[in-house]
Amino acid sequence: MGTVTNQASSKDTVVIHVVGDVRPRRVECGEAPESLFAMTHQKIKEADIPFCHLECNLSTRGCLQYRPRPTWNGRNHPGNVKSLVSAGFSAVSHATNNCLDYGPEALLETLDVLRDNNIRVIGAGKDIAEARKPAIIEKKGLRVGFLAYCSVMDAQDVAREDRPGCVPIRVSTYYEVQDSNPGAPPGIITIPLEDDVRAMEEDIRKLRNQADIVVVSMNWGTHQPGVVAMYQPAVGHRAIDVGADLIVGHHSALIKGIEIYKGKVIFYSLAHFALDMAHHLKPPPGVYTRGPSTLYYESRSYEPGWERNPGPKERRYTMMVRCVASKKAVQKVSFVPGYINRLAEPEFVSQNDPRFHEVLNYAECWCKEMGTNLAVEGDEVVVCKATARQECGGGCAED
Repeated sequence: MGTVTNQASSKDTVVIHVVGDVRPRRVECGEAPESLFAMTHQKIKEADIPFCHLECNLSTRGCLQYRPRPTWNGRNHPGNVKSLVSAGFSAVSHATNNCLDYGPEALLETLDVLRDNNIRVIGAGKDIAEARKPAIIEKKGLRVGFLAYCSVMDAQDVAREDRPGCVPIRVSTYYEVQDSNPGAPPGIITIPLEDDVRAMEEDIRKLRNQADIVVVSMNWGTHQPGVVAMYQPAVGHRAIDVGADLIVGHHSALIKGIEIYKGKVIFYSLAHFALDMAHHLKPPPGVYTRGPSTLYYESRSYEPGWERNPGPKERRYTMMVRCVASKKAVQKVSFVPGYINRLAEPEFVSQNDPRFHEVLNYAECWCKEMGTNLAVEGDEVVVCKATARQECGGGCAED
């Protein structure tokens, strides 16, 4: 297909940048909120529309709710919004399993804090009608619409007609014996709730009539390396069938595979991007602290010096999606590899940095399983269906 060509933003195209999970807590650490994105804010703001997924409340209100998981670090000071402002984010998803960790008051203050700082918020609201409202951002005469959904949630996180929360795509899980060996791992069957999927389809159809490009954010998946649950392609494909142009996955701590379906790109997980952790700190008295089984999760021990960004090395890999779109269609989808340091601060890495190829090789091993190839173009990686990296040309996501 020839040499890869660069398709920069022009008067006829709009560039959208999307990064993964963000949880700023610089204020609590006595640090400038802007420091979280000190190494990435310039690149993020090169887009016409930067977007991220917010994984915590920005509030001083509410009280800790009961959850069958540790949640005490899901609320951070409202002053941390300066982190998001410094990076230039136009919109955020707050369709997260943490949206009601401190109850309705904390969620509602979070929405106010974001809006007061000119950041559009989707996927959560004072009720289900508000939570379903898209963000439509117009740049250069092109309208880009965003919607957000959550599949990783407790029952009380669901927004209702008279209750705050986030937009659900709930999932049922079943376990199936796969062979005659006692103790062998079961097959895991996950089926999305049909009513929720149909409601999503209706949201996308409505937005399709109002926007030139539709981007859907999904808070979904597991933290296991490479695993894409059965329900994720089912939901992603149906979103594309009714008009979504790009799907970006959040929640999973690790980069997952990238699929091209009907010419549209699904990022199953962008991984964490700037998740300032506090798990190593002592929780408030009486707080439930038991973690998940180490059979399916990595050890909760912390490597000295990495307490704010714990876990295996692969959890330091991240990326930023770069989508170039026109009124007719998405022209090109690529990503910029990144690396997260011990202070949870992301950094974009160039092709001459060995870490660039660490991230690329990790992403590529999962992409190959989905028939997707990756083509290096300068300091970006283009998503394409081709027989080799070198054979991918501009616009190949449409092939």
